[in-house]
Formats: sequence, C-alpha cells, structure tokens
Amino acid sequence: FQRVTVVLAEALLFVALWFYVSRQARSQRAVFGSLVLGGINAGIFYTDHVHFQYNGFLLGILVLSVGLVTNGHDLLGGFLFAVLVNMKHLFLSLGPIYFVFLLRHHCISAPRLCWNSLPGSVGFILRLVVMGLVVLSVFALSLGPLMAVGGMQQMVQLFSRLFPFGRGLCHAYWAPNVWVAYNLLDKALTLAWGSKGVQAANTGGLVREAQHVWLPRITPMHTVLLSLAAMLPGFYYCWTAVNPRRTFLPLILYCSLAAFLFGYHVHEKAALITAVPMLLTAFQSAEQARLYFFFSNVVHSELLPLLYRPEEWVLKVALWGLHAAVSLSVLPIDGTEPGVTKRNLKEKSGEACWLLYQIGLFVIPESIEFVQPIVKPRLTFLPLMVRSAYCLPGMLFVFWKLLLRVRETAISHRPDKEL
Repeated sequence: FQRVTVVLAEALLFVALWFYVSRQARSQRAVFGSLVLGGINAGIFYTDHVHFQYNGFLLGILVLSVGLVTNGHDLLGGFLFAVLVNMKHLFLSLGPIYFVFLLRHHCISAPRLCWNSLPGSVGFILRLVVMGLVVLSVFALSLGPLMAVGGMQQMVQLFSRLFPFGRGLCHAYWAPNVWVAYNLLDKALTLAWGSKGVQAANTGGLVREAQHVWLPRITPMHTVLLSLAAMLPGFYYCWTAVNPRRTFLPLILYCSLAAFLFGYHVHEKAALITAVPMLLTAFQSAEQARLYFFFSNVVHSELLPLLYRPEEWVLKVALWGLHAAVSLSVLPIDGTEPGVTKRNLKEKSGEACWLLYQIGLFVIPESIEFVQPIVKPRLTFLPLMVRSAYCLPGMLFVFWKLLLRVRETAISHRPDKEL
C-alpha cells in the first residue's frame, strides 16, 4: 500500500514540471525531456521508493509554487509554499527568499495579474494583509488543533522534535557541505598538534553533538547566520531585479543550495531541493544543460550510500547510469553558445577537468568503499568521509555558477517570453 501511495503522490511532480516548462520552454522537446528526466531521477528513487518517503510529491508542490509565482499568481504560490512548509519543515530554508520576493514584487510592486493593483500605501497595505492572512491561515489550520489540545507545552514539544539541535552539526553520514571541510581541518590539526586531552566526536558517523578540538564549536545560530549571509547576494538581486519573474527560479536554486552548504544537521537528501527544480533550467541553454548534468551527478554520488546493502549495488548504479545516459541524449549539452565559433585551449582544459571530476564521482568513492574493509577495517566511516569530501568541490562550483546565473537574469532586460 505504501509503495502505491508513493507512486501515485509523485504524479504531482509531473504535473508541476509540465505546468512550468510548458509555459516557459521554446519547444516540445523541453517539455518531453523534463518529464522523462523527472521520472527517472535516481535520487528520488533512492529516497522515496526504497526508504518510502514522499520527496517527489513535496518537490512537486515546490515546483508548482515556483511556477505559479513565476507566472504572477502570487497568492496561490504563497499558499502552496505555506502548505509545503507545514508538510515538511525542511523547506523552511526557502522562507527568506519567498518573503523578500513577495514583499518586493507583490506587496510593494503589484504584478500584472494581481487582484489589487492600487498604487501607493493603501494598495501596499491591502496586498500585505491579504498575503499574510493567506499564509497564516495555513499555519492556523495546521497547528491550531495541536495548540488547542495541548497548549504551549504541546507546541514546545513539537518544535523540539522538528528542530533537534542536540543531534549535532552533521548528520550520521556527512552531507557534502562546508562542515565537511571544517571537520576535516579540525581532524588534520589534531593529528598535527595533538588532541589537547579532548576526544573529538565528529568523525564517527554517529548522530550526536559534534566536538571539535582546535576549531570553535559551531552552534545552530551560527549556521542560521551563515546561511542568511550566503543568501544576501540573492536578496539583493531579488530586490533590484529588472525582470523579477525570470529571476525567481534561479533565486530558489541559489538559496536552497546556500542552506544546504551552511545549514545545521543537513541531510544528504536535502540536495534534491536544488537538483530537481534545476531541471526546469536545463533546456534553456547548453551551459544550463551542462550545469544540470554536472550537479545531478554530484547529487546521485552523494546519495548512493542510502542503498548500502550489497544486493542493491547493481540497481543503484544502473539507475544513476540510466539518468546520465538519458540526460546526454535529450539535453542540449553539446550545443554551441551564441557567438562562440571555436573553443580555445583553456576551455578545452576546463572541459577535460569537468569530465575527469565526474568520472571520479563514481570511481574514487566506490574504490575506497571496496578497499577499506580489507586495508583499514576499523575505519568504517572512511568511505562516507571520502565521498562527502570529494563531492564538496562540485557543490561549491555549482553554488558559484548559480550566483552568476542569478546576477545574469536579475540585470537582463530580455522579456519573459524569450525564456
């Protein structure tokens, strides 16, 4: 029964992909390709069809919300995002960019399709109040019954379970974010300068509070502030965007990856919040197609350990390979950018590094996983550590490229219809 509900619920993702791409794409190839790649996404299979979660369904709500806001239906888009947050608080990390965007481009400057286009402070207040009521009504319906039954004590208990800060900076196996480098640096300093009598607790792969020897302890508040600081360029370009509706999707991608890279106790599956919506940009240009292909390979590599049993190895690798092969077939990866007639040596070298790194996403971690039980049987966490450390540069590269994409779309005067 649960398998059936997962499959049926993921139909919403296809509807959302079709809704967005059919209104933005230049060709039916983009619509067809997006639906196919969304349907064979290996990351969703790993997390949903093996672990019995509903990430595909939830990502469908996110894509639908983004599509509605992009097309000027802000109230309905805000409503769906509020529903999404109440269904899974992992998406709360996108709350700041939704707030900034809707404040600037709905409440202050009414979109063309807005129900109330009154200018001045009266129109601003009306739009702000109505948007606030729409969003708060969702939270009232979701949390109101719990509040009515258990009072504040029930709410405190709820939030303590939703935000278990005592579980540590990193998840049981590290998601490839900046805290991988932080942990490894502390470990290197410990090996070089000694432990100071402190037993470090950040490389054991257990769910517990991280304890660093030489580097300062990172608290949840530190990660919140760092995540918001990383999002600041996105907030700026959101506020000043010449064509804000075209900029909204790149902003979502950039801010979701910022939360992944700097967040507290980040789960590896949180990368899907960036990877799946990035499919919506994959048919816009050869550059965007290559970026999607690259990032999907990084994400699939870091998700492979979710299927850890030996009998699952062939299946998980085949699913990743299928997605990669179909991506190469349907995406415009080999297209030449406008104005480019010949690649120089620097570009060819960059492409070679790009290819070698992606091959390493599979070869290096899988080789370590095979050799470790034989050579270093006590270091059971080593394969996961190597995998996370290897995937981190790819994550940072995509983060930088997304920032450049946000800037490009924010200052571009190209109209929406040319997307």
